Amino acid sequence: QYRSPEVLLGYHWGASSDLWSFVCLIFELLTGDYLFDPRDGKTYSKDDDHIAQIIELVGPFSRSMLKESFYTRDFFNSRGELQRILKLKPWGLKDVLTEKYKFNPTDATEIADFLTPMLQIQLELRADAGGMVNHPWLSDAVGLENVVLERPVGGSGEDIPGWSKEFDGLLQPGKMYYHHHNH
Repeated sequence: QYRSPEVLLGYHWGASSDLWSFVCLIFELLTGDYLFDPRDGKTYSKDDDHIAQIIELVGPFSRSMLKESFYTRDFFNSRGELQRILKLKPWGLKDVLTEKYKFNPTDATEIADFLTPMLQIQLELRADAGGMVNHPWLSDAVGLENVVLERPVGGSGEDIPGWSKEFDGLLQPGKMYYHHHNH
């Protein structure tokens, strides 16, 4: 339920993969349900279902990502369509929150606005946690009253070593690094 698209598809990954899982957890804490709850079907696998659910929620995978992923051919045809699940029903996060979970529209909008930047399929574009701390949805969160990080809300973490590709370079002196342990 928590695996990111890049892990499912065998694309490169990095620290931003954790942000995907983090969003799944936040959604679960808010609703009591998994954000993605893939299952095996008669004609498709659990991973097929997982990828289909991701596309329904956040939209299609980019051509370049499909081209560079190790398992693309297991799931997609040459036209970039899913091989085994043909009917997709797009259902965005805000609508899921209001229609299925009866959140009021204001809350749903703010929550979706908070989570969506971290749910970018293209992991290079995924927002980093440091910037998201400054998001209005967390403005009255206990313990965060005086926490301001000098990072833009919704900005990508591409300047963080190891963000979208596992970090294997030498650390530069004078920079602060967060240690990320491989799963």
